[in-house]
Order: sequence, then structure tokens, then C-alpha cells
Amino acid sequence: MPEVQVNGKVLEWAREIRGLNLDDAAERLGISSSDLLNYESGATKPLVGLLRKMSAKYRINFSSLLMPEPLPPTKRPADHRRRFGRKRLSLETLVAIEEITEALEAFDDISSDVRSVVPRLRIGTAKLTDNPAEVAARERTRFGVSIDQQRKWHGLAHARINWRQRVEERGIFTYMIKLPYKELSGFSILHDDLAAICVNDSEPTEGAKIFTLFHEYCHLLLRNTGISDNNDKTRVERFCNHFAASFLIPKGELVGAISQSFGVVTPFEFSDADIKNLASWFRVSNRAIALRLERTGLAPAGFYAKRTGAWDIPSPPKPVVVDAKRQPSAVRIHLKKIGHLHASTVLEAVKRHAINSLDASELFGMQLRPTTVKSIEAALG
Repeated sequence: MPEVQVNGKVLEWAREIRGLNLDDAAERLGISSSDLLNYESGATKPLVGLLRKMSAKYRINFSSLLMPEPLPPTKRPADHRRRFGRKRLSLETLVAIEEITEALEAFDDISSDVRSVVPRLRIGTAKLTDNPAEVAARERTRFGVSIDQQRKWHGLAHARINWRQRVEERGIFTYMIKLPYKELSGFSILHDDLAAICVNDSEPTEGAKIFTLFHEYCHLLLRNTGISDNNDKTRVERFCNHFAASFLIPKGELVGAISQSFGVVTPFEFSDADIKNLASWFRVSNRAIALRLERTGLAPAGFYAKRTGAWDIPSPPKPVVVDAKRQPSAVRIHLKKIGHLHASTVLEAVKRHAINSLDASELFGMQLRPTTVKSIEAALG
């Protein structure tokens, strides 16, 4: 197998944009760190088989490794994380950020040719000097979802699907991607007048995913996007947490639920069981209820930190029982990942001849055969 005349600096660039140090990358490739260093310095030329392995392990196009020079460094989203520390971003997260950014760029190009294909962003604005509860009330009115509607949704999974649909109706592309747990809760991206929210599908509960969806929505309102872990330690994250809790759990309705279910004098030291009952009432996470109780003065100061501190202790993983008969199709699994707005925009772009089938397959992340397109259209309804 012949050696390939590549620029070692390009190999180094490919490793670094994936957040890998020399030892980590060498382990993934099954070679020694010294050998990888020789390839990156240009002292040794790699065989084509190694380049193919690099392409797969780094999750980067093979052709990118053959570039004469590395591309200039790209600016990464702001990092708002503090809850579990600012860990180095994993390859999986960096790839997700890159892929969603590239999708927004592609949609922007499509809209330049056929503007009506790509929906534009239709949300308000907010400032950190605003009252987050007032911003939440305003946005709640914009969404037009009553508490009665919210309570009629059949459990948290159904609530998550409905809230996601309503966020996409605001012209926001939404994604749910399994990323390392406790690395991040999600991230948001603005590209001109296009926007995207990605929720970490490894979050432990559907309620946590709903909370993250609206936490990131608030980042878009602030026009202060980035990578988040819903911590309560920075001003921006506190504002977005307060917004999300206020949006999902309006104070008047919360007071009414407490009066109806508990009849207690507040502030009150609600138990974990009390929090769970209220979370079920509003179709939200336990964490969202605990935060809202303290912020509204219905629970004593320090209540949120005391409750959630115990919840942050990792639990042993539960065994997963797979029922093959109840497993969703590959198309439906992929639609959950990329969202209905992304999928329908790609299909519409093909119909309007804004992109060809090859570009569509790349944007969709699956080969779009006629039978696949029919399955997608059926799933989109």
C-alpha cells in the first residue's frame, strides 16, 4: 500500500479540532504517540489505510486530510458551564457543534437562492437587566399554551414532543443528540437570522430535556448563545434557569397547585415526594420545581441547592431492556435527532430544486432513496 504525500500540519489540525491530545488520538488509532508525532511533523508519510482510520476515528472527511494547508481555526461557542466544572469538550460534542453549524450555513445558502424554503427566526429579545419572570410571561403568551393544555399532555415524553414542536414553530431548528452525560446539558447557535438549539439526549429525564430546551431558548432571546449546563453560578445561566422555570411553571398556577394539594403556609420545606408531585402536576423536572419554589419565595432560601445537591450524586446505571417489537424505525430515530423542522426544510429544498439529492442526503444524514423519502413524509405527517 503506497504512502500518501500529506501535509503533517493538516493531520495535526484535524486532531486538534476534535479536541484530542496526542496520546488520546494515538490510542484511538492504535498506534504509538511517537509514531503519530512523526506523521504530524512530516518525518513519516502515512499509508492510505491509516488516513482512512483517521477519517473514521476523528469523524472528519477523508478529503479534508488531503488539503495542502490546514483551515484557519474556527471560533467555538461561548462556554457557560460551571456545574460540573469546565471539562474539555469531547469529540462527540465538537462534532455535533460543527455539524449543526454547517447545517445552518447550508440553510442560509439555500435561502439566498429560494428564500421561502427556510423559515426565519420569529422570537423576541431580552436583556440581562430584564426581570426573567416577566420575559417568561411575555414568551408564554407568544406560545399560546395554557396550563390546562400543558397538564393534558400524557407524561413528560409527550410534553417534550409538544414543546419541541412549538419551539420549532418559532423558526428554531432543534436537535436531540446523545452527548456525554455531565459534560453539558445543551447548546445554542445563532447564524445571522437562523438559530438552533441542541439538547443533550443523555439527560436523565424527559423533564430535564424540556428544561434545557427553554434554558437554551432564553439564550437565543438574550442573543448570548453557547454551551450550557444549567448551572446557577453565572449571571447568564441563572437568568436562563429563572426564565425556563418561570415559563414552565407560572407563579399563580404554582400557588394554586400548592393550595389545592398541600394547604401549607409558605415558605415551606417541601419534601422530595412533594416536589415529585408538583413536577408531575406541571409535566416538568423535579429540579425545575425546586428552583421555582425558592425563586418565588414559596420555599426557604437555600432550598434549591440543598435539594439538588443530593440529586447530583450519580446513580448506578439501570439495565436496559430492549423490546424489539416496540423499537421505532431508523427514520423515526433519526427524526428525533435532527428535528422535524430540519427534515421538512431539506425535503422542501429538494422539491424546489434548491439542492440536489446528494446534498439532501448529506444534510439529512441518511441516503435519501425514494422509499426513505416516503417514510420521512409519513413520519412528519
